[in-house]
Amino acid sequence: MNSKKNIILCVPSGRQVDFSFFKSYTQTIGPMMLKYNVATITVASPMIFENRNEIVRRALKLEEQIPGFLIDYMLWIDNDIVFDFAQVQKLINLLTENDFVSGTYFNPVGDSIKPVAYFANGEKYKWIEQSELKGIMEVDAVGFGFCAFKMDLMRRLFEKFKPRPFDLRKLDDGSLVTEDQVLCERLKELGVKIILDSDLIVKHAKGYLPR
Repeated sequence: MNSKKNIILCVPSGRQVDFSFFKSYTQTIGPMMLKYNVATITVASPMIFENRNEIVRRALKLEEQIPGFLIDYMLWIDNDIVFDFAQVQKLINLLTENDFVSGTYFNPVGDSIKPVAYFANGEKYKWIEQSELKGIMEVDAVGFGFCAFKMDLMRRLFEKFKPRPFDLRKLDDGSLVTEDQVLCERLKELGVKIILDSDLIVKHAKGYLPR
């Protein structure tokens, strides 16, 4: 009996794919396929949040097309993240005790480098500071550059919010709540904890790392 987990590797893409991501992918997909049943879905357009929604629709369509086939986990990796198999495996292993998990990567914010994770601040979100990172921790939202969650959560979200479980929300001051933050809000409405492993650090292709 095949006891391998069924995993959809989701790669939303803009106009270009960074070579360092491609190298990470080619070095990782083989070991992944030995341990798991893996299918990669990627959609390319400038509208990343619509890419994410189309990936979800295609994943659900795949379940419809294959009788008896159900996806266990969705693994999201942006096409500018540098990673390896050990990091992917650690992320997936965390799903044995959690419904949603994210690794940590960093982006420039003003003159500093900050982890792409957030605490709620009224209707908005504030970036988490490096000094606030403490191992495996609960946060309010993360970016979807390197995260995984149980597919049943997406089935429930899609049923409620189809065709766009990922969405943007415009605030009165003209700023936007991003699609990643909105999806985290919707997951939290289901009672899901957004878990960040601040020790699982993957590199942004542009080289952003904590200082």
